Amino acid sequence: MTRNISILAIALSLSVVAAGGGNAQSRDLDADLALFGRYVDALARQARIPGLSSTIIRGGQVVSLHGYGFQDIDARLAATPDTLYDIASLTKTFTSTLLMQCVERGTLILDDPIRRYTSTIPEPNATVRHVLSHTSQGTPGAEYRYDGNRYAALTDVVAACQGRPFRLALAGILDRVAMTGSVPGHDLERPSTALAALFDAPALARYASAVGRLATPYTTTGSGVARADFPPRDISASAGLLSSVVDLAKYDAAIDAHVLIAAATQQLAWTNAVSTTTGQRLPYGLGWFVQQYNGTRVIWHYGLWPQYSALYLKVPDRQLTLILLGNSGGVSELFNLDAGDVTASPFARAFLRMFVS
Repeated sequence: MTRNISILAIALSLSVVAAGGGNAQSRDLDADLALFGRYVDALARQARIPGLSSTIIRGGQVVSLHGYGFQDIDARLAATPDTLYDIASLTKTFTSTLLMQCVERGTLILDDPIRRYTSTIPEPNATVRHVLSHTSQGTPGAEYRYDGNRYAALTDVVAACQGRPFRLALAGILDRVAMTGSVPGHDLERPSTALAALFDAPALARYASAVGRLATPYTTTGSGVARADFPPRDISASAGLLSSVVDLAKYDAAIDAHVLIAAATQQLAWTNAVSTTTGQRLPYGLGWFVQQYNGTRVIWHYGLWPQYSALYLKVPDRQLTLILLGNSGGVSELFNLDAGDVTASPFARAFLRMFVS
């Protein structure tokens, strides 16, 4: 309870300062970025995030790159923008891109039955679209229920429509946008013979080297943080990509430049699912959360392991992006982000108030 109150107190005090400054366009950007950086630093401490890396992209330009705290507490090794993290469910946005590429090529129809590709989804009428939009449970299409395990069923769909294993298809995106420090699965640090056979020697060497920059994982305790085991080292459509804010800024630029999929296809992914029974607009699109903030569309996703967490927040109409990666669950774990409201996060709330309101 004390931890929640402390976080709320910081959120309120700093957001009041931000809200009192007027329209962000009329203020000095450097001052805004400095204020937001102080907010991030304070909240990261209160949320017991040992190390946090952040970037802000505006108008296609990286305007802020920072590291806060430590990627390794015992070694006193500072977190930097190049620090690698397990980005958890941010991986889902890459899966969305891979599937939408298939839609463009005509190798996938979103309304195909998911059972054509996998037997892991029990509902007989569930489609690829339903799983991609987290609407496959119960009566498919009727309601939204976030479920990362079900989303992992899309691993086989990607492999089928891309014509190659999921992690090779993902590596294709990483290579295309020069995300040279990212790794499609922690198990590539010491791959099995079968896994190593998928990649050439330079790629394997690059991945092994990059894992050396992976932040040490921690979990929060009643009195602080404790060193933790790594989350699962493999990868699926749901989670497992290792990346940095520097590399994710490249991914963000590729999205905005429509390098990976066409603008119209991206807009389809950024369109809310609609309940087939109530007609209600649901909080998730096709691999992304979609909501309105003061009349402005916000596209986002969060990532959460107990040991790592992440937030990726885009405001397309403002050409504005925030990316946060941390080596504990603190970026996401307190805020019930699976409910579909990014403003439950004080990180997101302050960012939107300062740069969007």
